[in-house]
Amino acid sequence: MQIQRLKAERELIIDEVKRRLGLDVNDTTHNDLIGTYVDEVGWRTRNYINNKIPDDLSYTWVAMVASALSTEQINVLRPPVESEEVFEMKIGDTSIKPASAAKAAPSSPTVTVIDAVLRDYQGELNAFRRLRW
Repeated sequence: MQIQRLKAERELIIDEVKRRLGLDVNDTTHNDLIGTYVDEVGWRTRNYINNKIPDDLSYTWVAMVASALSTEQINVLRPPVESEEVFEMKIGDTSIKPASAAKAAPSSPTVTVIDAVLRDYQGELNAFRRLRW
């Protein structure tokens, strides 16, 4: 019962992240990538608040995942449009080429991005934080 509830909650979070990023909810192409971020942000949030994530934090969780994805994976989620006019200009012995494509995004969330997102939403998370003695 608990596992089914967690899976349903995870799917709802993934759908809401897609809506927030302007992606098609029915397109399952990026579900694994988004799911990885949902799990990582959820795990880090649970560790920070020392409790399970309450329903009141679900939209904060969505915002945190969307922020991390837009920081690190935006070129994967929305590939840039490539210009067909790729050319090389040469004047004398000097040639100019268009810049090469950016390096590939990491396949999993990086710690620095997740930490930055956690710091950005720290004010909202502190209201739900339980300190351990």
